[in-house]
Amino acid sequence: MFSTYLRKNLNVLPKDKQEDVKNIREQNRFVPFRDRPNTSHIHMDTFLMSQGVRDCNSWKGIALGKSVYDFTLIPMIIWENKPATILEIGSGEGASAIWMADLCKAYELSTHVYSVDIDPPDASYDGVTFFQGDIRNIPLTLFDVKTLPHPWLIIEDAHVAVNEVMRYFAMHMHRGDYIIIEDSRSKMQSKLEVPSALLVDTYYCDYFGRNATSSVNTILCKQ
Repeated sequence: MFSTYLRKNLNVLPKDKQEDVKNIREQNRFVPFRDRPNTSHIHMDTFLMSQGVRDCNSWKGIALGKSVYDFTLIPMIIWENKPATILEIGSGEGASAIWMADLCKAYELSTHVYSVDIDPPDASYDGVTFFQGDIRNIPLTLFDVKTLPHPWLIIEDAHVAVNEVMRYFAMHMHRGDYIIIEDSRSKMQSKLEVPSALLVDTYYCDYFGRNATSSVNTILCKQ
């Protein structure tokens, strides 16, 4: 295992933080949502600034609304799981879909990214399909779940009908497929109804400390 600054300097941390690190290292990787704390080691002010202070993080000059933590975690998830299909719900300005397509090309994957929004960007990019759709009609109008190849990586960033989205995809996901619910800090944890088949991947949620991500307890893997 590679050494890190933390491993070399663990004694610098207060005793309670050292205990937190020990618990994170020893915990099971995949655990039920209900068993997870909704706290984070990243204070909200630090997290807010992690998208940028003067400007938003960007990709190819297009605003990319990702924290520095998620900007690191998603490439790792893609590399490990090598999705054949990425489904993005909420296109924004399109930077996220383009960024993930570029990552897949760099990893020599034949992944295709499908990104849906009520008002999708008017853009054409190799490996990405932007299209118009209303997430409230997800079973009828959006993704052809019977033909899209697995593994899947699903990014929910529309913040509409989140529980319905999770229930719908949980029925069609295969073992090892991922769904990430972004900005779940602002989606009150008590209102999330995570299907039992979707387990929290603590390796990624706690990679930089407990829930050091915008997806608090919501980097989820079908098991």
